[in-house]
Amino acid sequence: MVRQQRAEQTRARLVQVAAELFDRYGFAGTNISDITAAAGVTKGALYFHFTAKEELAAAVQETSTALLGEVVSKIAAADRPPVQALIDLSHAVARMLVTEPAVRASFRFARECGDRAEPFVDFHHAWWNTVRELLRAASANGQLTGTSDVSLPLLALYVGIEALWSSGLSKTDVATLFADAWRLVLPGLVTAELAGELIVEGAAPAG
Repeated sequence: MVRQQRAEQTRARLVQVAAELFDRYGFAGTNISDITAAAGVTKGALYFHFTAKEELAAAVQETSTALLGEVVSKIAAADRPPVQALIDLSHAVARMLVTEPAVRASFRFARECGDRAEPFVDFHHAWWNTVRELLRAASANGQLTGTSDVSLPLLALYVGIEALWSSGLSKTDVATLFADAWRLVLPGLVTAELAGELIVEGAAPAG
């Protein structure tokens, strides 16, 4: 049991360190030696858990996707209108960008390795699917003014905000960038009456 706990702790440590280094240097810019040195383990210990750097990237994506799932569950529990839930989701991701290296690394994976598909786009696919589900719910509730699927343009907007913020080109707080984006998007997405009721800064976090 003690050996198993140590193994689990080592694996968790490797994933945490890998996320931090992938976030800082990218997938190509990080090598196995960097990860083992920062984690304080041998290469043998790393290879016991992961046979290749891609498996570490997959583990980082699992972490960020799990964090997203927790956020989605909390937003669902708050039982807010779908469009407000969509806004709240964007702000939850904004908070994770600030606090979670795994989420930042997942965004960087998609920018730099998106053409390699899985596991480099897993987080984005999970996020996109959630956005699509919320938009379908909003459409079913009559909250949307159009019938076109705008999930991909919205995702592109979010990714663009993240790239702008992470590159340092914008000194504005990422949450403010998302709020400003919603002020721009909502008039073309929902009725004027509903747009006036929505909280673009995000409703109070649930849970």
